[in-house]
Amino acid sequence: MSKRFKRDLLPKSKLKKKKKSIEIFDGYQLGLGPKMIDSINIALRENDVIHVCKIVEGLSEYDLADLIEVLDLNSRKKLIEILGDRINPEVFPELNDVVQEQVIESLNEPQIVKIANELNSDEVVEILEHMDEDEQQSIIKQLDPELQYQVESSLGYPEDSAGRLMTREFVSMPDSWTVKEAKEFLLKNEELPEDFYDIFLTDEKFRPTGQIALDKLLRAKPSQKLYDVMDGEIVPIGVLTDQEEVAHMFREYGWMSAMVVDNRGHLVGAILIEDVVDIIHEEVSEDIMHLSGAEDGDVYKSVFSIFKSRIVWLLTNLGATLVASTVVKGFQDVIAQVSLLAVLMPIVASMGGTTGNQTLAVVVRALAMKELTSRNTLRMIVKEFLVGVSNGLLFAGLIGVITHLLFPDFVIVSLVIAIAMFIELSIASLAGILVPLTLNRLKADPAISSGVFLIAITDSGGFFVFLGLAKLLLF
Repeated sequence: MSKRFKRDLLPKSKLKKKKKSIEIFDGYQLGLGPKMIDSINIALRENDVIHVCKIVEGLSEYDLADLIEVLDLNSRKKLIEILGDRINPEVFPELNDVVQEQVIESLNEPQIVKIANELNSDEVVEILEHMDEDEQQSIIKQLDPELQYQVESSLGYPEDSAGRLMTREFVSMPDSWTVKEAKEFLLKNEELPEDFYDIFLTDEKFRPTGQIALDKLLRAKPSQKLYDVMDGEIVPIGVLTDQEEVAHMFREYGWMSAMVVDNRGHLVGAILIEDVVDIIHEEVSEDIMHLSGAEDGDVYKSVFSIFKSRIVWLLTNLGATLVASTVVKGFQDVIAQVSLLAVLMPIVASMGGTTGNQTLAVVVRALAMKELTSRNTLRMIVKEFLVGVSNGLLFAGLIGVITHLLFPDFVIVSLVIAIAMFIELSIASLAGILVPLTLNRLKADPAISSGVFLIAITDSGGFFVFLGLAKLLLF
């Protein structure tokens, strides 16, 4: 057996994240509570270091991470300064990305190196990937040799890829071993990862041939060969696979863990279900925030940081509304003669925007979940358009009757707004699906850009249709 094969076969273990447990006693949750948060805030304001350390001493890494997150920026920095080297390294992977960056910035380089050496390679990558290259390299050079190799390899892959996400701590064995040999290996090896669900099997060239779940291994007969009891229907994940696709594959196949291979087909890492849960949370939060022009982690940022991040979105929306205003300007003469049009035209645009956003939300989610394919896209377009037409007919009749009851002397205006409502809702539904599909085809993130284009279409289109019909039918 080659030296390289031995090294990969017996990966160095580092502490893995444990699942957070919640203890319940007589209906009350133990751990972090309002009284503790108030106490830590008072102690920090009074610079009572002894009291701060006493409060924090009994907290798990999860509760301490929660405590760091709920503090304001200044209190957060003061707490980290007081704790210094005494802070548990396992706290850092539990922090929100924004808070994690803020905390790391308040530490010196030796402290960061000490923390990194106690974490898994994927957790170290998560900390380092937001730093500039010079700072990254300086810290990497001071890491333990094996961890240094693992981190450098992972950072060489694109951000949001399986290569960045994977952990190098996994359990693998030759598929020619017997079940007895496998069990003895697991019992005697003290450097196994703390959390693993499957054993990956490889050939002599360290290419995956199958995997065995731990429960299946326990039930197998000692004399059986691993290749006789393994699950051979494996789907290895390439290191360049996007993390959204990784999450989709876990959802489709119901995996607890998956093996990651390089471009030569060699086993290089593993992705666990807890990592995928983090991805799903991150991607869903990101898409929701992008639809409104906000960012994940805004709750932890300073006023100026949030202000900067939202300027671009607001400027883009301003441009879209200026386009709509230009449309209105072209019908000033019509509005001047029938002022009632100015009262009614926002109704058409608003209903169009709401209709478009409903469709947009459904389509963006369907794209994220890989539910839209070449086979059902056309059917989805037709279905959403028919929904828009149905809504258009209903609300056209409704707004026409309401307008006539409120303004009985303007029968033609009632007809104009009814027709405009029908056209606007039909177009808005169509735009709500075509805009994100087009952006997705152009490799742009539909969650980021769709809203602006939809506003431009529904506002400008609504005003143009309503005022254009008014000019045509009234004059």
